[in-house]
Amino acid sequence: MIDGQPRKSDRLTMSRKRRIPMVAVLGSAFSLVAVISSVAYFFLLYGATITTENMLHDRARRLVEDEVQRVRALLNPVAEEIGLLAVLVSARHLQRTAINEMAEMLSLAVNRMPGVMIAEFHGSDQRVHRVVRAPDGSAQYNEALQAEQPLLLLKARVRQAGPGILWGPLRWSFTAGQTVVELAAPIYGADGSFVGAFVVALAISQLSERTSDANPRSNGASFIIVGHDKVLAHHRLNDPRGLGLSEQKPLPRIDEVDDAVLAAIWNEPAQNMWFDGDVRALGHVAEMGGKKWLFVHRVVSGYGPDPWFVGRYFPIEEVTGALSSLAWGALVGAGSLVFAFLLAVAISLKVGRLIGTITSAAKAIGRLQFGQVYYQPSRVREIDDAGYSLDRARDALNWFGAYVPKSLIRRIMEAGEAGLVSRKQLVTVMFTDIVQFSQLTRNMPGDEVADLLNHHFALLGACIERERGVVDKFIGDAVMAVWGGIGGSAGHADSAVRAALAIARALQDDNVARQSEGRPPIRVRVGIHSGPVVAGNIGSADRVNYTVVGDTVNVAQRLEQVGKEFMVADEVVTVLVSADTVAALKDPFLVARFCGEPIVCQGKTGDDIVKCLKLSLASASVVDDLDD
Repeated sequence: MIDGQPRKSDRLTMSRKRRIPMVAVLGSAFSLVAVISSVAYFFLLYGATITTENMLHDRARRLVEDEVQRVRALLNPVAEEIGLLAVLVSARHLQRTAINEMAEMLSLAVNRMPGVMIAEFHGSDQRVHRVVRAPDGSAQYNEALQAEQPLLLLKARVRQAGPGILWGPLRWSFTAGQTVVELAAPIYGADGSFVGAFVVALAISQLSERTSDANPRSNGASFIIVGHDKVLAHHRLNDPRGLGLSEQKPLPRIDEVDDAVLAAIWNEPAQNMWFDGDVRALGHVAEMGGKKWLFVHRVVSGYGPDPWFVGRYFPIEEVTGALSSLAWGALVGAGSLVFAFLLAVAISLKVGRLIGTITSAAKAIGRLQFGQVYYQPSRVREIDDAGYSLDRARDALNWFGAYVPKSLIRRIMEAGEAGLVSRKQLVTVMFTDIVQFSQLTRNMPGDEVADLLNHHFALLGACIERERGVVDKFIGDAVMAVWGGIGGSAGHADSAVRAALAIARALQDDNVARQSEGRPPIRVRVGIHSGPVVAGNIGSADRVNYTVVGDTVNVAQRLEQVGKEFMVADEVVTVLVSADTVAALKDPFLVARFCGEPIVCQGKTGDDIVKCLKLSLASASVVDDLDD
């Protein structure tokens, strides 16, 4: 405290209690950026996954729709064609239709309908006009007395189905030599009686050729299944020979068409990371031989008494390739985010360490520790510049500390500007001087004189600073020190006397070493006085010096000079202490070091009288006792 106000250092400490390390700040900032990027990335990835999955399901839907459309494109035109023939050959024209005209119409119908193998007209006279597609593709007409399907059976089915086109059941055709899909268009007379019908038959080989043109780049195949277990269309049925088909067995089972994948269509649905077992009612995923296949199919009705399953299968990789690429991209992106996060953490730690080094250096400089080199080259320009500048500042302050006592600097830093204001204070001042210094150094080279003084001042300065004194200045071979100035101490008199005892001990030990080297001993006079001074910054506008001035300083110097009269020949150190300083002592052990009557010292004019006492240095263990 200075004049009831907290020191600057105390205020700074109070204002800097809550601080966050730079590593935490950088790490939090980088982590926040990484988290935001990760959230945005995963939202984008989720949206892309949903979009891609919807596109894949849409593709599967289009594939099955294409298969159904291919079937309808073959069968519906046939129904429309025979319906048109039924209109042309109506009851009112039936009697007038010549045989050659009937043959021409049937041949035209076969030529216009590529999938039709047989076209017949069943008349009420039990005669059948028939056109059969030859192996070379041409249409051949013949007239038969008996149809493969009896007219009575056909009439019964027509009555059951009502008017319009009738799709019959699948049957074996001896004329075609294979199973056919048959449909009929009944013809009625003017009175509504049944008088005949057009009947056409589509061979399953033609249906398979038209509906099973699988993508040559795909490993899949198209199919039509009837009743869950019979195959109607498949690339194996392009030539149904060898399958043992007959009137009793018009269609092969799914395990008889040499297609192991198709045979596994109704296996338990398999799970896939992209598709559920059930693909949104479009089909399902089945596993066969350790490989997963996607079946897409749709139930198609209206082409006979039994529904058809029209569809296609292919390896699931053909569909999920895009999603797999997306998955790999997601893994790469996630890996990149993890790498970026780790890199951010590494950069944070690296920058934090560099800044921590600079901070430690700044703290060391604040503690006036200039012996360490702080500059460490860095590739970060600003940090490199800061480290270099800090090291230059260290060098400058190191030189500055050689001219200004570090203890004074510390006290100025602790007290702040308020402690530098000039004002009166009670202090203790010490002056020291080497006895017969001129004679001692008369024949010494200049560097030896400098070494002697440097060594001497180092010994005395250490003793003074150990007792919280401040070396005010060096005057030739003399030292001026002050206790109780800036950051004053209530025990400044005790500290000054202890410093004098410490100086005596240090010089005794040093002289032992000097004498062992054949050099003369150093003897010192010391004067100590306590009293009021003006303490503060004193000097010009461009150069100031924190010092003390006043009669107290003069008296302390005079006591050092008076010591010449009381110094005996074998004494190494003579210490004269003013009565004011002795009266201010609080330590009884120090007071006991003074005995006898005070010595009266007068100035040159005789009107400035000072009383002093001589400090007893009889026991060499005094300093050790005091330290203990």
